[in-house]
Amino acid sequence: MNKRQFKILSLLQWIFYPVAALMLLAFLADAFGGYRYWTDAVWGFFDRAEDPVAIIVIGLFYIVLVALVWQFLLIEFSRPRLRRKIGPPLIELYPPRFATRFILPVLAAFFVVGINAMIFVPGTVDFSISGLDLAPLLFLFFFYSVAHFLLIAFSLRAFRNMPFFVATEEGFIYEPGDVSPGLIKWSDISEGAEAALLSSGSANIGGPRTRPTIVLSLKDPDAVFDVYNPLLREINQVATRIIKYQSGGVGDIVLAAEDFGVHYDAVRALIRDKLGTRWTSRLPE
Repeated sequence: MNKRQFKILSLLQWIFYPVAALMLLAFLADAFGGYRYWTDAVWGFFDRAEDPVAIIVIGLFYIVLVALVWQFLLIEFSRPRLRRKIGPPLIELYPPRFATRFILPVLAAFFVVGINAMIFVPGTVDFSISGLDLAPLLFLFFFYSVAHFLLIAFSLRAFRNMPFFVATEEGFIYEPGDVSPGLIKWSDISEGAEAALLSSGSANIGGPRTRPTIVLSLKDPDAVFDVYNPLLREINQVATRIIKYQSGGVGDIVLAAEDFGVHYDAVRALIRDKLGTRWTSRLPE
């Protein structure tokens, strides 16, 4: 990890450790001291009151969801036209067939059935939906929306079996989550490099880790990301600032090594070849 990444983790520690310490003290007081004031008075107060933090957090989740669904619909209408324009592929990579065509749609279908049963079938859960406070109600309908969106997206991906990465003589398209700015031309890239970025994947159970990525800076990022809807553009700008802070200023586009698996070296070699002297061998610390 570089110094910038350690600063990010240090900032997160100032948030995580005090909260964890308070929760541990409360548990010890309740379990060994018979002192129930914390549980009854403190947590009970938050149970009875609307939690403004929870409402703000779920509000942010809704903004991200709306931005992604909006962009997903835009891509669905432009996808056939875009595919015709990119030319013959030099590299064309597809997601795992079994997971894409079976596991993900089936899991999404179970998610949809389960959450609809919770809402519309009496007796499925022990609580009444009508008796929920605002925050848990917002969370419930957020997951309700996500479940149906994932079912549609995964079903379309299963039937189409489209590549998530295509590189041609003109440029490349990279859309592991069905959301991308479209064709990135080699001539639009000002600088490229390989960087180890902090990862939030499931493999980080033992603590924060870095994963190899290809980071690319664009000559005119505003023009490239103009295809994004306004909400997604703002979200992308925030994420890009965090990435560039870690990499020392490079990272309008990020290609994660874990998406490419055994093909990562071939993709990196192709991009390095296309960029030539614009490929940076070492990023600033």
